[in-house]
Amino acid sequence: MSRAPRTDSRSFFTFVKKGITDFHQTASIVPSQRFLVNAMVDAAAPERARTIVELGPGTGPMTGPLLSRMRKDARLFTIEIDQPLHDELVRTHDDPRLTAILGSAEHIEELLAERGHTGKVDVVFSSLGMSLIPPSIRERILESAARVLAPGGTYVQFGYFHTRYVTWTKDEGLKGFNYFATLKRHFGKVTRKPVPANFPPAWVYRAHPRTVAP
Repeated sequence: MSRAPRTDSRSFFTFVKKGITDFHQTASIVPSQRFLVNAMVDAAAPERARTIVELGPGTGPMTGPLLSRMRKDARLFTIEIDQPLHDELVRTHDDPRLTAILGSAEHIEELLAERGHTGKVDVVFSSLGMSLIPPSIRERILESAARVLAPGGTYVQFGYFHTRYVTWTKDEGLKGFNYFATLKRHFGKVTRKPVPANFPPAWVYRAHPRTVAP
């Protein structure tokens, strides 16, 4: 029997500390707010999925809502690269459907295979700050996500409004980042929905694998 995730100050301040010391990894100094969480989970439609992969779950602000709406026979794999954030996720989320993995989102297929899953997945759910990730790593993550998605599957990603016009990274300097164009390089149909009530305001992107002609 699963135990409902605990929301506590320890998880919150673990994320805040990481956001302050390594903003380029978290892309925020606070966990995602309910406006963005609800829009992301709605876009994933977890009720219909058998297998979901969550990239960059942090301390789990979206993991709990995903689990609460998933089927009893579904599986959720989380992939988090940061040890303290991963440890907080494990501490606060106890559910037999959840497999929490410490690793890089560049290697989705290999990490799932190591845990006994070798098939495709229905949803890849990403909270990664793509605009801040080095370009070569970002491309490998998106390639990995596109490969692992089943036909008809869904990739869900959010991006803040302001990153379209200005963001800064060590690799690319000061520039805008076009989430829509980036996702179109790897997926077929891409749509987006605004979440203006979030802080900062954000878009939620929904993408699907390219269809292959017979």
